[in-house]
Amino acid sequence: MFQVIYTNCSTETQREIREVIELWKSGSPVYTVKTSGSTGVPKPITLSRKQLEASAKRTNSAFNLTENSRVFMPLSPHTIGGKMMLIRALTGNYRIEITEPSANPVRDIDPETSYSFISLVPYQVKRILEETPEKLNQFKQILLGGMGLSLQLENTLTSIRPEVFIGFGMTETVSHIALRKMGSPVYEALEGLELSISNDCLVVTDNKLGIEFMQTNDLVKLIDSTHFEWLGRADFVINSGGIKIHPENLEQAIDEWIAVPFIIGGIPHETLGEACVLIIEEVLPEEKFETLQAFIREKFGKYAVPKQQVLSPILKTENGKIRRKETLNALRK
Repeated sequence: MFQVIYTNCSTETQREIREVIELWKSGSPVYTVKTSGSTGVPKPITLSRKQLEASAKRTNSAFNLTENSRVFMPLSPHTIGGKMMLIRALTGNYRIEITEPSANPVRDIDPETSYSFISLVPYQVKRILEETPEKLNQFKQILLGGMGLSLQLENTLTSIRPEVFIGFGMTETVSHIALRKMGSPVYEALEGLELSISNDCLVVTDNKLGIEFMQTNDLVKLIDSTHFEWLGRADFVINSGGIKIHPENLEQAIDEWIAVPFIIGGIPHETLGEACVLIIEEVLPEEKFETLQAFIREKFGKYAVPKQQVLSPILKTENGKIRRKETLNALRK
């Protein structure tokens, strides 16, 4: 039966949670949510109740969440991920325990309580593994949102007891529409989806949500109409001397080498058009940077090697996603 349990929640967060619940129970036919802001300025999007309910039921089915389930929500109700966790619990009629969003939201959970499901962002699961890894064993399934996983973190997550999945989706698709089990590079579309490509980018048709041929900016290797491998964002590709470089692949490979926030990006270059560079909040010692360059050259080829280090703040959204375009635009001013 639907029940909300608050753990270490501020009065403000509890008020925001009640507003989401009351709006849903009122039967409102439309809901306004904001995009994450990771690919540009956050913008409001209107979604129908029918879409939200269909998405919620589909996720509940994918993770076998029933009236007997108990889930843990450490996300802001402002985000589509947080809102959908609430709507899934309302739709599935199960218990949801809510805590204030933080880097390690499971630190103080009751060690005797078991949970069916938790949704986290990568920086949260990384902190949990560093501080209280045993707490993850209290969850049957873990869903990660966002793309900021290092190869080292992914390898660690394949060896823990809970099943770990990473979701693919966006606000426009009402949260995730495909899941990838940790350890596999392949995303599998959820029920009711048919995928295709146009100009190497994913095109989504979703019978459950009433979406037809929605063009994305996600470069993929399409395996069939329901399976794909994600390569990166088309609008993030660095075109250096006619060679296309996918920065997300480089970042995943070198994340374990660098302890401070960073991205790989392209900056204007007279002859190359764009030069591939390491944009970082604290410059690496020259010897370490040269070792890093050698590693990238061996793994990805000479064209992918960052030409230099650029000292700059790495801007992020409230839930930890990198605001790549804004970070790069600040450098170009």
